[in-house]
Amino acid sequence: MLRTLVYLDADLASSIALRYACQLTRVIDMKLHTVHVEEPDQDGYAPGSGWVRRTWENAMLKTGEFEIAQLINAEKSSCPMLGAPKMLVGDRENEILREIQRESYDLFVEGSLHSFTAKKLYDKIHSRLYRHIPCPVIVVKNLVDLEKIALIVRDDVESKKLVSMFLKIFSGAKLNLDLIYCEFQEPGKLAFKGKVDKNETMSAVEEILMVNNWHPENCRTIQGSPEEIGDVLRNYGLVASSLHHSISKKSNWFQLLSHIPSPILICWQ
Repeated sequence: MLRTLVYLDADLASSIALRYACQLTRVIDMKLHTVHVEEPDQDGYAPGSGWVRRTWENAMLKTGEFEIAQLINAEKSSCPMLGAPKMLVGDRENEILREIQRESYDLFVEGSLHSFTAKKLYDKIHSRLYRHIPCPVIVVKNLVDLEKIALIVRDDVESKKLVSMFLKIFSGAKLNLDLIYCEFQEPGKLAFKGKVDKNETMSAVEEILMVNNWHPENCRTIQGSPEEIGDVLRNYGLVASSLHHSISKKSNWFQLLSHIPSPILICWQ
């Protein structure tokens, strides 16, 4: 069973992330765990230790516990297996990272509403949490139906690692799958190539998937600008891609991921 950690705040982004994660449990053998971190103000760290610090931390937790409980209760009808969230106090990124490392989660899910600017996603990818996280991540930008997945094929080595991660997470799932290869070019020249034009990398990935009982519906190359390709991919319930932590904000790959409005599954390289 896949162990998945969902991060929650009392906001819309967390609400859609939780609903999306509950969708995942209906197609994957997955156990959801939730966590919330209460961050003190800059000068809010308690003096001393022992009883004084525990009293201070308990007071901090009560400020967010009620709202997070309401968020979880609102999803009980569609996801009845949800338990009480783990409530932590401290720096958000440090506490989440420690929790993932301590409990050896297989997947991390959090919400980040789709934005027309790339800064929010860029800052997230280059955050300390994402630079050190030991598991794949799903960034949920919109609440969409999980019916069809796009697997973005890149070079041979990265694609094989992506496929290995995909097979681990979606083992036994019954979903439609497309393989997508992207060729970036100037805007205004959007074009498509079908299965007969697939390259060697796509053929190798397709073979690995078919050996593991996954039969892609389509293998196609999309030619266009990152914005144009991102718009084409908006109808997928999940877009999976490999990604380097050092990716540049101006790179075509980052621009593509920032323009895809669907949830994205990141396999770190």
